[in-house]
Amino acid sequence: MSGKKAKGTASKTTGRSDKAAAARKHGKAEKGMILLFLVLLIALALKSNLFDEVKDLSPAEQQFKDFVDCSVARDYSGILEDMHLINYRVFQIKMADERQQAVLRYEDPKTGDPVEIRQDGRYQAEVRGYLLWILPVKQFAVTAEVQK
Repeated sequence: MSGKKAKGTASKTTGRSDKAAAARKHGKAEKGMILLFLVLLIALALKSNLFDEVKDLSPAEQQFKDFVDCSVARDYSGILEDMHLINYRVFQIKMADERQQAVLRYEDPKTGDPVEIRQDGRYQAEVRGYLLWILPVKQFAVTAEVQK
Protein backbone atom coordinates (compact mmCIF):
# COMPACT_ATOMS: atom_id res chain seq x y z
CA MET A 1 0.00 0.00 0.00
CA SER A 2 2.35 2.62 -1.16
CA GLY A 3 0.43 5.85 -1.29
CA LYS A 4 -2.76 4.32 -2.76
CA LYS A 5 -5.82 4.03 -0.61
CA ALA A 6 -7.50 0.64 -0.56
CA LYS A 7 -11.22 0.42 -1.27
CA GLY A 8 -13.45 0.46 1.79
CA THR A 9 -10.79 1.72 4.17
CA ALA A 10 -11.40 4.65 6.43
CA SER A 11 -10.62 8.13 5.22
CA LYS A 12 -7.97 9.94 7.24
CA THR A 13 -9.96 13.17 7.37
CA THR A 14 -13.42 11.90 8.29
CA GLY A 15 -12.72 8.57 9.90
CA ARG A 16 -15.57 6.96 7.94
CA SER A 17 -15.43 4.54 5.09
CA ASP A 18 -16.57 5.47 1.59
CA LYS A 19 -19.31 2.84 1.79
CA ALA A 20 -20.76 4.36 4.95
CA ALA A 21 -20.86 7.79 3.30
CA ALA A 22 -22.63 6.33 0.28
CA ALA A 23 -25.11 4.49 2.52
CA ARG A 24 -25.84 7.69 4.43
CA LYS A 25 -26.47 9.50 1.15
CA HIS A 26 -28.94 6.84 0.01
CA GLY A 27 -30.54 6.83 3.43
CA LYS A 28 -31.76 10.42 2.97
CA ALA A 29 -33.28 9.60 -0.42
CA GLU A 30 -34.93 6.48 0.97
CA LYS A 31 -36.34 8.41 3.92
CA GLY A 32 -37.77 10.96 1.51
CA MET A 33 -39.39 8.24 -0.59
CA ILE A 34 -40.86 6.56 2.49
CA LEU A 35 -42.25 9.89 3.68
CA LEU A 36 -43.73 10.58 0.23
CA PHE A 37 -45.26 7.09 0.17
CA LEU A 38 -46.87 7.63 3.59
CA VAL A 39 -48.28 11.03 2.59
CA LEU A 40 -49.76 9.58 -0.62
CA LEU A 41 -51.18 6.60 1.29
CA ILE A 42 -52.88 8.94 3.77
CA ALA A 43 -54.27 11.02 0.89
CA LEU A 44 -55.63 7.87 -0.80
CA ALA A 45 -57.20 6.70 2.48
CA LEU A 46 -58.90 10.07 2.97
CA LYS A 47 -60.14 10.14 -0.62
CA SER A 48 -61.42 6.56 -0.49
CA ASN A 49 -63.20 6.91 2.84
CA LEU A 50 -64.47 10.49 2.77
CA PHE A 51 -65.06 11.50 -0.84
CA ASP A 52 -65.82 8.39 -2.93
CA GLU A 53 -69.19 7.38 -1.51
CA VAL A 54 -72.15 9.10 -3.15
CA LYS A 55 -73.93 11.67 -0.95
CA ASP A 56 -76.92 14.05 -1.09
CA LEU A 57 -79.32 11.66 -2.82
CA SER A 58 -82.95 12.17 -3.74
CA PRO A 59 -85.43 9.72 -2.14
CA ALA A 60 -85.59 7.64 -5.35
CA GLU A 61 -81.80 7.55 -5.60
CA GLN A 62 -81.54 6.53 -1.93
CA GLN A 63 -83.98 3.65 -2.57
CA PHE A 64 -81.83 2.57 -5.50
CA LYS A 65 -78.65 2.83 -3.41
CA ASP A 66 -80.22 0.62 -0.73
CA PHE A 67 -81.10 -1.90 -3.45
CA VAL A 68 -77.54 -1.81 -4.83
CA ASP A 69 -75.99 -2.24 -1.36
CA CYS A 70 -78.16 -5.32 -0.69
CA SER A 71 -77.56 -6.77 -4.16
CA VAL A 72 -73.80 -6.33 -3.97
CA ALA A 73 -73.65 -7.86 -0.48
CA ARG A 74 -75.64 -10.85 -1.77
CA ASP A 75 -73.92 -11.35 -5.13
CA TYR A 76 -70.32 -10.51 -4.26
CA SER A 77 -69.49 -12.71 -1.35
CA GLY A 78 -66.22 -14.57 -1.26
CA ILE A 79 -63.38 -15.27 1.11
CA LEU A 80 -62.01 -11.71 0.93
CA GLU A 81 -65.46 -10.23 1.52
CA ASP A 82 -66.15 -12.64 4.38
CA MET A 83 -62.85 -11.65 6.02
CA HIS A 84 -63.80 -7.96 5.51
CA LEU A 85 -60.71 -7.31 3.40
CA ILE A 86 -62.77 -6.00 0.47
CA ASN A 87 -65.71 -3.67 0.84
CA TYR A 88 -67.87 -2.02 -1.80
CA ARG A 89 -69.11 1.56 -2.08
CA VAL A 90 -71.50 3.20 -4.52
CA PHE A 91 -69.64 6.23 -5.87
CA GLN A 92 -72.02 7.41 -8.59
CA ILE A 93 -75.73 7.09 -9.39
CA LYS A 94 -77.11 8.35 -12.68
CA MET A 95 -80.35 8.07 -14.59
CA ALA A 96 -79.89 5.41 -17.28
CA ASP A 97 -83.28 5.84 -18.95
CA GLU A 98 -86.09 8.14 -17.86
CA ARG A 99 -88.75 6.42 -20.03
CA GLN A 100 -88.37 2.97 -18.50
CA GLN A 101 -89.98 1.72 -15.30
CA ALA A 102 -87.62 -0.09 -12.91
CA VAL A 103 -88.45 -2.74 -10.34
CA LEU A 104 -86.22 -3.10 -7.29
CA ARG A 105 -86.53 -6.49 -5.60
CA TYR A 106 -84.41 -7.40 -2.60
CA GLU A 107 -84.56 -8.65 0.95
CA ASP A 108 -84.37 -6.03 3.69
CA PRO A 109 -81.21 -6.85 5.68
CA LYS A 110 -82.69 -5.52 8.94
CA THR A 111 -86.04 -7.32 8.89
CA GLY A 112 -85.51 -10.09 6.34
CA ASP A 113 -88.74 -9.12 4.59
CA PRO A 114 -88.88 -9.04 0.79
CA VAL A 115 -89.00 -5.52 -0.66
CA GLU A 116 -90.39 -4.58 -4.07
CA ILE A 117 -90.25 -0.97 -5.24
CA ARG A 118 -91.35 0.38 -8.60
CA GLN A 119 -89.57 3.49 -9.81
CA ASP A 120 -90.17 5.92 -12.63
CA GLY A 121 -86.96 5.84 -14.56
CA ARG A 122 -84.11 3.34 -14.47
CA TYR A 123 -80.98 4.23 -12.53
CA GLN A 124 -77.46 2.91 -12.92
CA ALA A 125 -74.97 2.82 -10.05
CA GLU A 126 -71.20 2.67 -10.32
CA VAL A 127 -69.73 0.53 -7.56
CA ARG A 128 -66.09 0.33 -6.56
CA GLY A 129 -64.46 -2.42 -4.49
CA TYR A 130 -61.71 -1.47 -2.06
CA LEU A 131 -59.02 -3.76 -0.72
CA LEU A 132 -58.26 -2.93 2.92
CA TRP A 133 -60.81 -0.08 2.69
CA ILE A 134 -58.49 2.19 0.67
CA LEU A 135 -57.08 0.54 -2.46
CA PRO A 136 -59.57 0.49 -5.37
CA VAL A 137 -59.36 -2.93 -7.02
CA LYS A 138 -62.76 -3.50 -8.71
CA GLN A 139 -65.27 -1.34 -10.48
CA PHE A 140 -68.60 -2.36 -11.99
CA ALA A 141 -72.08 -1.04 -12.77
CA VAL A 142 -75.42 -2.19 -11.32
CA THR A 143 -78.84 -1.44 -12.73
CA ALA A 144 -82.38 -2.53 -11.88
CA GLU A 145 -84.49 -4.84 -13.98
CA VAL A 146 -86.97 -3.20 -16.31
CA GLN A 147 -90.68 -3.58 -15.67
CA LYS A 148 -92.42 -5.31 -18.57
